[in-house]
Amino acid sequence: VVCDVVLSFLYRTRYIQTELGFHERLFVAVLTSRATLNTLAVAVNKTIAHHFSRLLYFTGLRSAKVPHGMVLVAHGDERPIWLMYETMYYIHQHFGSDYDWFYIMQDDTYAQAEQVKALVTHLSINQDVYLGRAEEFIGGDEQARYCHGGFGYLLSRSLLLKLHPHLDSCRNEILSVRPDEWLGRCI
Repeated sequence: VVCDVVLSFLYRTRYIQTELGFHERLFVAVLTSRATLNTLAVAVNKTIAHHFSRLLYFTGLRSAKVPHGMVLVAHGDERPIWLMYETMYYIHQHFGSDYDWFYIMQDDTYAQAEQVKALVTHLSINQDVYLGRAEEFIGGDEQARYCHGGFGYLLSRSLLLKLHPHLDSCRNEILSVRPDEWLGRCI
């Protein structure tokens, strides 16, 4: 009987984490474009992909040719705000319940992968976290700030879950030319 229990445990280890509510630590989203997919995005993939368990590239291109070794999600619309909206929606739908942290970066961002990974091990998953380099909103209140996309930013799972129901109204009501500022206003 003990052998059957051990064998059952060995076959179920992958599912036990899910049943107990464990999540993977970090999901990384890289925003790219037609002009930079085959250059900057490939360079990001070569330098940091091996550091993260899950790294996806998001673009507005339709039927883009995917460079070798990359997983690309093509939304079909290259407008920057639309790309950010679709990316956040996609991340929530497909990975929102699987990961504790979401790091969103552009393909021209220099990221020290080991430091990003180390950072999330020291942060509480029970808090709403929106972490990055603070910038003032364009023409807005000096007290409010958003995380500049050029440096990447970190979102906690709890914040992503709270943000999701508001994405549609943010898309329709917030006017901005910068996707990082749009997301900051939505948050």
